[in-house]
Amino acid sequence: MKVAKADEKEFDKVYDFINVMDDLFDSRFFSHEEEWRNWDDDDEDKKLLLEIEEEIKETDGEDVWGDVDNRLVLYEFIKRKWKNANWCGSFQRIVTDAEVLIENACDPDLDYLEFKPEIREAMEEYDKNHKTNEDE
Repeated sequence: MKVAKADEKEFDKVYDFINVMDDLFDSRFFSHEEEWRNWDDDDEDKKLLLEIEEEIKETDGEDVWGDVDNRLVLYEFIKRKWKNANWCGSFQRIVTDAEVLIENACDPDLDYLEFKPEIREAMEEYDKNHKTNEDE
């Protein structure tokens, strides 16, 4: 089976998406949905959130307290981050790559990633028969 291989840029974008979602929505102790306002002013995600907030303020106006509904800001932010991270199907490609590799190369009897016994044996046999000067 041949499957398109995700590249490093795709992994970076997906990790970026996952990390910022964790920062926003890690609610084990309390809600972090407004915490983005405390992020460093040089943070690219904070800059994007502020830009989105201004766009919403211009198109939808402010509420009675002079604020923009943070839920609208976060929704638009997540939508943009998702589109960036999932450009041309990156999430699907990464998940498919992992699934194919696990199914084809990993021991199905273990609950952690380890090569199938026949692959391990072939690697050990190869190493035994192809020693380099450094190995001696």
